[in-house]
Amino acid sequence: MLINLGLNFALDRKIQKLASNMKDPVTVKEIIVKDKGSLRTRGAIFALPDYAVVQVTGKDAERFLHAQTTSDVKGLKPEDGQMSALLDRKAHVIALFDIYRHNEKYLLLTPRDQCDCVINQLDTFKFADKVDFEKQDGIFFAIQGPRARRLLMFAGATTAKDLSSPIIDLTLFENEVTVFSRSVTGEEGYILFLQDEKTEAFLEKLRLAAASLEMVELDEKAVDAHRIEAGLVSFGIDLTEEILMPETGLDHTHVSYTKGCFLGQEVLARVKSHGAPSKGLVGLVFAESKESETQAPFPLKSEVHLDSQPIAWIQSNCYSPTLKRYVAIAYVKREYRVVGKTLAVTIGGKQYQVEVSLLPLISPPNSGQRARQLYEEALDCFAREKDDDETSHAESLLREALILEPAMEDAYEALGVILSRRNRLDEAVILMKTLVELNANSVMAHANLSVFYMQQKLIEKAEEEKAISMSIRMRMAAKEATRERQQEEESKRLKEEATGRMDMFRQVLEIDAEDLLALSGMGNCLVMLKEFERALPYLRKAIEVKPTHTVAYVDLARALAGLNEKSQAAKTLEKGIEVASKRGDMMPLKEMQAQLKELT
Repeated sequence: MLINLGLNFALDRKIQKLASNMKDPVTVKEIIVKDKGSLRTRGAIFALPDYAVVQVTGKDAERFLHAQTTSDVKGLKPEDGQMSALLDRKAHVIALFDIYRHNEKYLLLTPRDQCDCVINQLDTFKFADKVDFEKQDGIFFAIQGPRARRLLMFAGATTAKDLSSPIIDLTLFENEVTVFSRSVTGEEGYILFLQDEKTEAFLEKLRLAAASLEMVELDEKAVDAHRIEAGLVSFGIDLTEEILMPETGLDHTHVSYTKGCFLGQEVLARVKSHGAPSKGLVGLVFAESKESETQAPFPLKSEVHLDSQPIAWIQSNCYSPTLKRYVAIAYVKREYRVVGKTLAVTIGGKQYQVEVSLLPLISPPNSGQRARQLYEEALDCFAREKDDDETSHAESLLREALILEPAMEDAYEALGVILSRRNRLDEAVILMKTLVELNANSVMAHANLSVFYMQQKLIEKAEEEKAISMSIRMRMAAKEATRERQQEEESKRLKEEATGRMDMFRQVLEIDAEDLLALSGMGNCLVMLKEFERALPYLRKAIEVKPTHTVAYVDLARALAGLNEKSQAAKTLEKGIEVASKRGDMMPLKEMQAQLKELT
């Protein structure tokens, strides 16, 4: 593939230069550590000695894992993965891990110190099931950050598309490696699992390639700081077997409430129906101070006091190199768990200002957002470059963008223009053919192929591609017309449905003027119909009847925003966020945060 070949050629020369100056393996590590880059700007590599893999096989493996774990194992497609857990009967967390369906078997990626616990717990409930558990030996290494894909592609991944799978077997630097798509830092990242004992040569090549990409190699302390920034909990530090799953907030990512019975399911359902637990895991961001960077870690379970009363218990904590603040993951009592609220607290007899935050504490750009940033930067560079320049920084940026977003048509088009202007038409043609492989209905790819073939005097091929482009345009126009018609029909159907629901709610309210569901439902229907003024009294009454009904705040804010009363809408959202924070209603909370961001 052109993108990969171009990247490899550039990297190969840089690595050869590094290798020629390398006296021993330590030299490479020094090169990486001394670089000014960071995990979040370029990327990082580091060892993961605390991980293990449990292989689960047997004809009953799917049914057994589905019944024993908290996630929907039956819903896993081949080469797919999901977060999961094991609970006891009272919904205390026994273990956290990821399940992957891979090559007709299941792999559980788990912290090493939980591996035996996972196997023992599963084996306890095995009975007559045809299922076997086996711990897999090997080493684990992480590649994380914006350039993680570039590094893997140099190591041997054929295309960036290979790396979109949650799990894949690849030959990297002539070694057979299982690659898990797994972030342990909040950045896009991968965990490499090698079962071959001869790994020294592999790791040396990996370090050389990382150095050429100006990626850093992190020590254990730095890895842990990035984990905390990303709000990723560590078993034994942030939670133990004494903690209920709903107290961690991980039930939103690790639990399927629709899959059926599993150990601890009844308690989970009961807690969910009765609201948030008395305490929950959130982030604390400390006010900036001169001592922040040198602040000694708080002991685990340090009490946070407000007015001499304990309101929180600190777990993982560190200085955040990204936020330039001291931060912590902590269990905070429900009434103080208000996102964005600043508290004057006392910890260990010393006073601090802390702000309550949702986890994660930081949200780095995803691969698509990074690709768009690189594309915009490439356009700026291209505007300043000349066609006869020996090198093109814009070209490098666009190739990197395509590694992050393999089907980004804008980047293909811009790169094609650069190549054609530099009389590299053969490369430009291969580039567009690559896009056609990814998207056979790309009008832009076929149109550019027509132009490039015309420049090569290949008239027949140019006309053929032009005809294909026109044909696709016509099909797309027909589809668009159909889509618009379907949208109109769907809009009409929803309005009719809302009108019918309003009749039902109206009848209920004639019997009971304070029926919560009828008030909230009537308000929601009127917002859907954009009758914002009429919606206000119903939604305000719903909140009056039940001040913790978070959905009503969402609709009330929409109605106020629709009436251009942005100040009132913002106040409504702030109150709704406070309520949702205390209740642990994550979906309405995130929706209201997004609404508030749009307003401000």
